Amino acid sequence: MAERAKLHGFRWLTAQAVEGDELLDRDWLRGMRRATRDRDMRLAVHGFLGRPRPRPVAEARAMAKAIDVAEADFAIVNAEIHYEQAKGPVSERFVAAYRDHKPDTRSYFSSFGRPEFHPSLDWDAWADGEFRGMPQAYENLNAEQLKPAQCVQDWARFFERRRLRPTLGCFAEGGHPHLPIPRLVESVEEVRGLRFNVFRHGTVKTAELEALSELE
Repeated sequence: MAERAKLHGFRWLTAQAVEGDELLDRDWLRGMRRATRDRDMRLAVHGFLGRPRPRPVAEARAMAKAIDVAEADFAIVNAEIHYEQAKGPVSERFVAAYRDHKPDTRSYFSSFGRPEFHPSLDWDAWADGEFRGMPQAYENLNAEQLKPAQCVQDWARFFERRRLRPTLGCFAEGGHPHLPIPRLVESVEEVRGLRFNVFRHGTVKTAELEALSELE
């Protein structure tokens, strides 16, 4: 995985480290750290929050531990429907607890591509906690509503635009195929100047990586 990413010019990888308040395979995290370090790449740890239900203080503690175990360069926190539908200020509580543990760690908030369609999620709490935005710009799932340019414009209402890092959907799901490669490339060019991510390592095609690696 790390070798393939490095070959195509990618500078970092993400390792899923937390599910809810559970810290996952420590040996996997340490192995990913070795693999990225050997290739002069950065490593991020990723956590899915709210599964099966939000436990913000415990989840913040698990994310902080994952960062330490992996010696991660930065973190990605993913909160979606469980936090959107929760009672009480769960986003605010997570952010406060997390920043108590990791006040200075560069951290990204990954969530729905269009905040305007999910007003019950407390977007302000994440922005106020100095998280950078990472919109899930899965145009492959909804070509009308989830173009990267649309997602970036929407997220920029809460997060600093120049620090947004849209995530491209390089996978097939629910009868939706991969985007045609020319459109995938065009979608990135429409948000020129922003860095981007690819989701996910196991499904991205070599041809997609090759085309994206040619972008300046």
